Amino acid sequence: MEFCYPFHLHYILTEKEVKNFISLTLNKRLIKNSFLTGLALAFVGLIPFAFNFFIARTFGGETLGSINISLSFCLLITTFVTNFFGTSGTKFLAEYRGREKLNNFKIVFKITFLGPLFILSFISLILFFKWDYLSNKFSLPFDLLFILISYIFLRSYYIIFRRAFYGMDLVKSYTLNEAISAMIMIFALLFVCFAEQEEYLIECYLIFYSSFCILCFYSLSNDFESVISKLVKSEKVNSKKIIKSFSRYGLVSMIGTVASTSTGYISLLIIGMHLTHADAGVYSSVLTIVSILMFFPKLFTQVFLPEYSKLFGEGNKERIFQIFKQSSLIIFVLSALICLTAFVFSKEILSIFGKEFSDGSLVLRILIPSLFIRMISIPFVSFLSGTKYVLYPNIGGIIILIVSAISWALLVPEYSLIGIAVGYTTGIIVGIGYQILVAVIKIRTFRSEQ
Repeated sequence: MEFCYPFHLHYILTEKEVKNFISLTLNKRLIKNSFLTGLALAFVGLIPFAFNFFIARTFGGETLGSINISLSFCLLITTFVTNFFGTSGTKFLAEYRGREKLNNFKIVFKITFLGPLFILSFISLILFFKWDYLSNKFSLPFDLLFILISYIFLRSYYIIFRRAFYGMDLVKSYTLNEAISAMIMIFALLFVCFAEQEEYLIECYLIFYSSFCILCFYSLSNDFESVISKLVKSEKVNSKKIIKSFSRYGLVSMIGTVASTSTGYISLLIIGMHLTHADAGVYSSVLTIVSILMFFPKLFTQVFLPEYSKLFGEGNKERIFQIFKQSSLIIFVLSALICLTAFVFSKEILSIFGKEFSDGSLVLRILIPSLFIRMISIPFVSFLSGTKYVLYPNIGGIIILIVSAISWALLVPEYSLIGIAVGYTTGIIVGIGYQILVAVIKIRTFRSEQ
């Protein structure tokens, strides 16, 4: 036993060193991906801000409202497609990389990119045959049918490429493609605004999404072999089981996430139906600021959701808890600073779009509590979605939509834009409050299973 003890001690130290090395490697990758995601999201945030800013300054609130109502209609449709295929794609591409299963990975890859093609084609046919009704119902320009269909296709694949690249840990390639495409979009937008050709404003987005998809296709063709090089081919694969798991996760994720994220799009459509395009313009400027303020939470979501999925696939619960604790504290501090600044200087912030938009400062202040709770919920929701509790954040999303819809029905007729803002904030606080509560309970359960 005297001779065995030194050997045993050496084994323990070696195992500890290996764990430290793995932890250090994960930290480096997370830091690198966070930095790259920060750069990418800077461009992601720049695009809608520049789009709304230059339209507001060049053409005014009426045009800004009209354009954003049309885009909200399209975004509402793409949200269904991207949250089914994109969210499932991110999770399972990352998870099967963690499990090193080549066949499973390839099946998920094919579903992620081919599935949307069939769904979007079917949606396009419906829009074509029902456009008279839809254009009148939602105040959409009748002559923009094919432009909006093109926007729906390109926007959907823009999101799917973006999420798939995170699932495959190709963050560097994604960031470069995002930056190049964004610069192309900015030049196109400046040209259209300088020439005062407002009929070509949506085409600027088509140029942006087209450039991004072409660049991503090129990157993927070069990097795909390196992504799958460490994966192991299986002799037997249950394709039906994989498709079933993908579909179940995608359906649950789609229902809840669509209900949650589409609340902003629906609020603009309600304004288009019941209020004026000028009101829609003011509200669009407020949502633009809210979108910019969500920069840091989006960064954490895009980095940590696939990381949670990969670690869950590896069975590394200890690392999941470590990431959760670290990110929660950072996000809380950042959220408090960002929201307090936005609340105090709301009027000055909105005035950058023009004097007429500073009247929306009260609307922005009403939305600040919803912004804060959305920010601090990121680690909780990412934990639920990235492990095995995806049902619960999506129930929260449904709660958001239901509560907001009821609030709008009661408040909008009398309080107009204020009613829209109060309804939106109420739904977010109730729905995301539910998500945070469930996450706290499930974290304790998940930890006890170690």
